[in-house]
Amino acid sequence: MQLSRTKESTPGVGNWNLFSSDDILKVEQAAEHWKAALVGIEKPWLCWCVNDKWSILQQKLVLSVGWTPIVGNDANIKHPTILEGSIYVDFNESFQYPHMYMHFPLEWVFLYTDRLAFWHSDLLLSFKDMQYCAELFESLEDGNTAAYKTRASLLRFWEIKHSRRFFEVIGCTTKSASQSQFDHGCGWWRNFQSHPNFKDSFSSKDIATDHGFGIMWWHQYHHGKARHVNVSMAGHADANNTRFTKSKEDDLDSTYSLAKICQYLGIEKLL
Repeated sequence: MQLSRTKESTPGVGNWNLFSSDDILKVEQAAEHWKAALVGIEKPWLCWCVNDKWSILQQKLVLSVGWTPIVGNDANIKHPTILEGSIYVDFNESFQYPHMYMHFPLEWVFLYTDRLAFWHSDLLLSFKDMQYCAELFESLEDGNTAAYKTRASLLRFWEIKHSRRFFEVIGCTTKSASQSQFDHGCGWWRNFQSHPNFKDSFSSKDIATDHGFGIMWWHQYHHGKARHVNVSMAGHADANNTRFTKSKEDDLDSTYSLAKICQYLGIEKLL
């Protein structure tokens, strides 16, 4: 797992412990290009490509419910396939980080679009769940966020309030919600307590600091409006596991059968 630790030692993965507040200006400048790319797109859905086969299927699913796939990519995929109706944005163009996760642009939605749906690169949903998400995300009022709310950890049952997060595996956020999260220093990145705008009293015993725990903090302590996305996780490959091989791209190819997952979800016609 040495490769994984090395990969995550860059600000591109979305970690406030690794990001200088001086770089915020650089993000603001880059976001002008992101904004220009999304002009006229009312229902953008971020599809982060780390494996081209999975990305193509995600794009097809998003297109099937009338949303526009916004394809970003980690550095391991130089030229992702972009389907007709999809838009490619090189979110890493201004930074050239060795790796970038979808969490990086997700933190700055308020700078470039009115709403943005998103999901993990290793998640597929049934047509029924896709339609549910499309309707939920479209109905979100400005100032609201939706994401998959995890269950309380049995290992920390005495801290149930602080053992849940809004997991970015699937969700949607709006411009004012994103702005509020940034203003309070409670966004999607890891170690939100290191955000330059985070002023709350914080103890490491209060809450974990992985992606999405900042959104839970925003929801609980700053009255942020967040909704649970109630979908099945049966199509979540979750490639970051003990079977990790050379890369997430390789793991999705070697560990999981797209054909079997699609058949289980009833979306095999998209293959």
